[in-house]
Amino acid sequence: MKTFKISYFVVVLISVLAIAITLSEPLRVEASHRDRYGLAITATQGKKGGNRTSAMTCDKTPKVCRLKGSSGRDCCRKRCVDLRTNKLNCGRCGKSCQYSEICCKGYCVNPMFDKRHCGGCFKKCNKGRSCAYGMCSYA
Repeated sequence: MKTFKISYFVVVLISVLAIAITLSEPLRVEASHRDRYGLAITATQGKKGGNRTSAMTCDKTPKVCRLKGSSGRDCCRKRCVDLRTNKLNCGRCGKSCQYSEICCKGYCVNPMFDKRHCGGCFKKCNKGRSCAYGMCSYA
């Protein structure tokens, strides 16, 4: 029984260390693109950029947001965001949806009670039906 407790402790300790090491390493994302003059635009996220590439923010180079792997095509406060789905920048930079709302194509909607967005974006309830708690005709 004592050996089992020691081996269980060792396994848990190794698992925790593996997770901690994985989370401590910054995620490195590289993307490159040529602008209209043929010059290469390279962006790197993470601490291990090296001398070969330089970190760019979208406020200086907006085209970074249009590269493959970007989190969105628009630049808000030096971050690439999708104005159609980002709850903190819904439709325009800085426009936040309320706690119970989600962003659907740039509009803040409440999926719990909106008949046109019942339970999610553009999930319409049938004619004459209501939306309650994200379900059409709940009661």
